[in-house]
Amino acid sequence: MIILGIDPGLAHTGWGIVETRGPVCRARAYGCVTTKASEPIDQRLGRIFDDLTEVIARYQPSQLSIEKIFFGENTRSAIATAHARGAAIVACSNAGLAVGEFTPMQIKQAVVGTGSADKRQVIYMVRNILDLDHDPKPDHAADALAAAVCYANLNRTKSITRRVAAEQVREQEAAQRVADAAAARQVTAAATAANVARAHGRQDQLFSTRTSRRSSK
Repeated sequence: MIILGIDPGLAHTGWGIVETRGPVCRARAYGCVTTKASEPIDQRLGRIFDDLTEVIARYQPSQLSIEKIFFGENTRSAIATAHARGAAIVACSNAGLAVGEFTPMQIKQAVVGTGSADKRQVIYMVRNILDLDHDPKPDHAADALAAAVCYANLNRTKSITRRVAAEQVREQEAAQRVADAAAARQVTAAATAANVARAHGRQDQLFSTRTSRRSSK
């Protein structure tokens, strides 16, 4: 599976391509789309869209993992990020990518093991998980790779959970078949015993009747 991770931002949109083969997760490429504040907003968003469209065409990912945003104290910055995020999602939607959205805390939890991890810890774990010989730079690209790793880890967990659940269902069905077979044998044995008892009863009645007839003679 090939996953495109995106860390959206109007000035810097980080992207990272991660490929998974079973439990192994490796980076294929990463980078950052940069736009200038002096440029019109339509041109900046157009560049994000065009550059990510080119990345998608080159590496053919099937999944998108993108960070969610929250409107905190800096509303103006959040709105700008939302614009960039929208341009990125449209580029991915045009290519038919399945979209996964995760909060920063979910990404840190999946990559580091704690939602309170700092940036250095995230970069360190991304480097180790992807078996890189260097820290991925810039930070926006590292965050994008972290988002892709998050998707891969959560997808693997879901797959394991589904396999375990399916195995439990199969075991339950097998146990039920054994129980049904045992119950069927018990019913058959009871029916056989009843038939034998009725047969013995008829024989005893016939014998009694014959004995009575002989006695009356």
